[in-house]
This record gives sequence, C-alpha cells and structure tokens, in this order.
Amino acid sequence: MTDQINKTKTIFAVFIMVLLMIATRGHANWLSSIVHLPDFTIPALFIAGVYLRQFLVAFVIIVSAVAIDNYAIVHEGVSANCITPAYSILPFTYYGIFWVSKYISSLNIDTNIIKNALIVIVAASTQWFIATSSYYFFTATYAKTGWSNFPAYAQQWSMVEIPLVLYWMVAISITFTLNHRYSFIPYFSAQKN
Repeated sequence: MTDQINKTKTIFAVFIMVLLMIATRGHANWLSSIVHLPDFTIPALFIAGVYLRQFLVAFVIIVSAVAIDNYAIVHEGVSANCITPAYSILPFTYYGIFWVSKYISSLNIDTNIIKNALIVIVAASTQWFIATSSYYFFTATYAKTGWSNFPAYAQQWSMVEIPLVLYWMVAISITFTLNHRYSFIPYFSAQKN
C-alpha cells in the first residue's frame, strides 16, 4: 500500500512539474499573454533529484522539455534558431542537474542552506555555461570571430538567464519550507525519501 501511495505522489508531482514546464517553457501560450514566468525545467530537475531520485522521473522531465520545444517549433511557429547540433547536448546537461541535485539534502530552508545554495548556484551556472558555449560554437558569430566574442556574449546572457533559475529555486525553497512547517499541501510531503 505504501509503495502505491509513493507511486501516486510521484506521478502527481511529475504531472504538476510538466504542467509548469508547459506553462513556462518560453513559447507563446495562454499564460505568456498574462505573465511570462521563467522556464521551470531546471527547477523541476532539482526537485526530482532531491526528492524523487528516480532516473525515470528525470527521463520524463527531459523528454517533456524536448517535446515542448518540438511542438512549439513545428506547430506554433516558434523560431528554431536555438536548434543546432548543440541542442543534442542539452538533455545531458539536464541530466547533470538531476544527478548533482542528489547531493542536496533538502530544498527546505534549514541548517544546510549554505551548502545546498552553493550546489544549486554552481550546478545551474555550469549547466548554463555548457549549454551556452555549445550553442555559441554553432552560431554565425563563432564562424566569424571564433571564441573572442564569447566572454562578452556569456557576460550579457548569464546575467539574464542564470538568475531566473535562482529565483525559481528561492520560491521553491520558501514553498517547501512553509509546507514542511504548516502542511498546507499534505498530499505531497516535502520529506526526502
């Protein structure tokens, strides 16, 4: 019975995270017209790595991210500018986030907050750097100038993109801490398995 409850909680959690990814993946959708939230993919992988810890969960989240992008490009007419051979590296960087997040003790604000925050910052920054440098390698800018413009490119975009992940992680930490203390979502306990 306990295994069935845990499977149900896992399916529910993954369902909610995939819905948040669909709503925030950065493509034109009903939510973008109201408010544009940053992409939830990286935070979903952190949550999956800390609490759910199953490869299948990471696989579903990563495949969902690719499927959302594919749908947006094929059916919604979103620009395929970011789809280069470097896109094939993106799922591996996503899996890296999932794997590294297993070293985070909890997403609650607790005595390990400094260690956990450092892991989140370093992992998110490393994922961004690998994905961005591989994308940059396949752009026309690289073909013209090589790596000489990459530092300016990285500085410009890192200050825009990395903090968005960190904002999500702060909101998630606050939510998980409040849920741990007050159990306002008793169905989904924020306790690590």
